[in-house]
Amino acid sequence: MWLKSYLSFGPTRPLWAVFADALFALKTPDSEKTVDPLIRINTFLQKWNTYRNKKQISELREITNTARKYNLRIEGIAFSKEIARQMPIWHHMEAEPSIKQLSHTLASKCLKTKHNVRTVGDAEELAKNLEEEEHEPQNNCECQVCKRLKQTARCTHPHSCMKQAAKLLDTLPQKWDPRAEFPEEYQKEMRSHDPDWKPFDNRITTTGELKDIFRIFTDKKITPTNSLPNLRTEHTQDNRHIVTGEVIIATDGSCLNNGNDNARAGAGMYVEEGHHLNRSVKLPLYLCQSNQTGELVATKLAAELASP
Repeated sequence: MWLKSYLSFGPTRPLWAVFADALFALKTPDSEKTVDPLIRINTFLQKWNTYRNKKQISELREITNTARKYNLRIEGIAFSKEIARQMPIWHHMEAEPSIKQLSHTLASKCLKTKHNVRTVGDAEELAKNLEEEEHEPQNNCECQVCKRLKQTARCTHPHSCMKQAAKLLDTLPQKWDPRAEFPEEYQKEMRSHDPDWKPFDNRITTTGELKDIFRIFTDKKITPTNSLPNLRTEHTQDNRHIVTGEVIIATDGSCLNNGNDNARAGAGMYVEEGHHLNRSVKLPLYLCQSNQTGELVATKLAAELASP
């Protein structure tokens, strides 16, 4: 429960967790001396190490030991842009290794100290100014944005800082770069007008807060991908809008002698008479022989056999 509370980021985060962040950042091995203390925000969200041995405070060591014991890590098929923007930009856990070198430039020092850039969202907001029509790609630009940055942030080279913010974002993989197209932008909630039918929610985006990106009991042998799946049901071809056809598949499972040792289950999927996707299968004996297992197998078959 201590680990869960510690990872509860946001306004409801307990005060002790904020102090824990500071203590984790102070008690680091010599290998982390090059990491600016100003940007050591959270060791579970960034690529820097804190002591995990007897040199660490016992209560904090218990938190890191618990995370290691239960294979805690960031995992998910896709995350919301809101979550992606909350991640620290400096030494981002999923960024390319080159982000470490980028944090030591003069422009990055200005981003940290004058622009107060801490998160991916902060970097995105600053980099957006490069797209302003009146902005000129030079540090003596007189656009309104550059004037404001020179006045409020006391920055003498706003264009260079904007470019540096964009470079930091360029080190992020597709799954974590809010400038990319995320599944939440095109995967909409399906609604049914039939009260007897409840649509299957096929959305894959993890929403909520940063605390919702962590998982325990993960498999160390499997490395999560940082690419986003393309789940669009429509595409553009020869400048024409093409919508793929929908197929409604009924799935079900059945079981003879359900609940007994001699139970035998099957699964089926049906579209319409004579349709090539119609299927009926017997469940292999190594699977639990039940109605529920049959229903799951039928759904799995439908997902595998139907066109993406």
